[in-house]
Amino acid sequence: MLNTLIDAAGMGRRAVARIGTLMGYVAGWGFLAISALITFDVLGRRFFGISTQATTELSGYALAFGMAWGLAHTLSMRAHVRIDVVVNLFPPRIRQWLHLTSLGFLGVLTGYLFYGAWTLVEESMLFNATDISVIRTPLAIPQGLWAAGIGVFFVLIIALFVEALLLVLAGRTGEAEALLTSRTYQEEVAEALEAVGEPVPESTTASPEVKP
Repeated sequence: MLNTLIDAAGMGRRAVARIGTLMGYVAGWGFLAISALITFDVLGRRFFGISTQATTELSGYALAFGMAWGLAHTLSMRAHVRIDVVVNLFPPRIRQWLHLTSLGFLGVLTGYLFYGAWTLVEESMLFNATDISVIRTPLAIPQGLWAAGIGVFFVLIIALFVEALLLVLAGRTGEAEALLTSRTYQEEVAEALEAVGEPVPESTTASPEVKP
């Protein structure tokens, strides 16, 4: 029964992670698009005397939603910055509960942020609020994109917490560690080599041993 629940939780977590990955790619392309717009604005003002007059607002929106839309993918890749010098000194049976506690606190914080973000969107929709630029963007649109990113991040935290907790209860410590710990330097080296098209040595792909 527990293994069935673990499989179901894993499927749910992977589904949300795929959504987060897609959102991460969209955020990346959004940053490229806003960079192109800023370049156009700078060159246009310098050589042709023209400007969109909305670069500041649009770049702010792109940074806000891009940051939020990259959160879930970063979590699924275990790429968030973490200070784990002390926690790694504990044995796995204690370390796994510390990781779960940390993830739980992150979920509480993110849930609070999502509530605040969605409340802000509702207020903007209620008052039909717009920005003060020439394009008069309805604020509910960028705020909604921002809130959506935080929402998917929150759902992924819950899915990851449930799966990891079930793995711990089932005694599958190694699998729980693989979900909860930060990436090793071997994994980061392997990712960098793959990005530049270089072969990945077996020594960097092998899973590191879990300290007792």
